[in-house]
Amino acid sequence: MALTVEWERARDVLVVSVAGEVDASSAARLQEGVAAARTADVPASALVVLDLNRVDFLDSAGLAVLVEVASDCHKAEQELRIVATSRAVLNPLKLTGLDQIFTITDSVPTGTGH
Repeated sequence: MALTVEWERARDVLVVSVAGEVDASSAARLQEGVAAARTADVPASALVVLDLNRVDFLDSAGLAVLVEVASDCHKAEQELRIVATSRAVLNPLKLTGLDQIFTITDSVPTGTGH
């Protein structure tokens, strides 16, 4: 499945929704999509929610992008939350210990505090 990245702003929350496989061939697209959403989000939202519920594969290249996004958000003083429920996303996060670093929630409404 081709990777898609869509975003919307709700109140002071930027929700970036990702679908498809995040691997070495698509990781740059994820990075570019999140960067474009964050750039277009003016004024910058205090909270960025990365919805990975429709991601069906995540490899080390995708994990590296998530770490970079987290770093970028931190530098911009934005909170990052990751929405994930599938094993395809949760297992790599747990195996690498990133589940202890990121704030992971199970749905976008939870991720946005609603």
